[in-house]
Amino acid sequence: QRLGRNATPTEIAQELELEPAQIREYLSIARQPVSLDVRVGDNQDTELSDLLEDDGPTPIHFTTQESLRQDLDNLLAELSPQQREVLALRFGLEDGNELSLAKVGQRLNLSRERVRQLEHQALAHLRRRHGNVRDYIIAS
Repeated sequence: QRLGRNATPTEIAQELELEPAQIREYLSIARQPVSLDVRVGDNQDTELSDLLEDDGPTPIHFTTQESLRQDLDNLLAELSPQQREVLALRFGLEDGNELSLAKVGQRLNLSRERVRQLEHQALAHLRRRHGNVRDYIIAS
């Protein structure tokens, strides 16, 4: 860093009072991939993969989300195609982008008021059928 660039193996060797060949060997070892199945620890009883944290969803969470998605799809299937489209656009169910009543109206060639009515009808229907989804909300 002092030089404003990466140091060469010779410069590193001089700084650490080692041979440049040793530095090149250490650098080559550092670049070699390591298997996640390699055993580590004092007793070699732990695999390296066991020590890595998994930030992904747990299998239970993934299964619950998939089941919820399927139940929501079944509920939405009870709506008219127009109501489904309005909800999908308003709440970003397909692409994550939520649109205003006016934007949905423009896209579907409907008035803002008609979009509001369709949304209200669809949500009222879903509220009457919310028993299927309540279990997921409680579990979350």
